[in-house]
Amino acid sequence: VALAATAAAGSALAVCTLLTARCAPAVPRQRVRTAIRDREQRTAFLPQRDPDASGRTRPRAPGRPVPTAC
Repeated sequence: VALAATAAAGSALAVCTLLTARCAPAVPRQRVRTAIRDREQRTAFLPQRDPDASGRTRPRAPGRPVPTAC
C-alpha cells in the first residue's frame, strides 16, 4: 500500500511539473544571452575576496572599539 501511494504521489508530481513547464512562457534565447552577459559584466569588477593577496591589508577582527579623541 505504501509503495502504491508513493508511486501515485510521484506520478502526480511528474504530471504537475510537466503541465507547469508547458504553461510557462517561452523566453527568447537572445534575452537569456543578454542576461548572462550582463551578469558577467556586473560581477567582473567585484573586489576579490582574498585577504592574503599581495597589496591587501588584513581585515580587522571585531573587538573593542578604537578609542578616539573627544
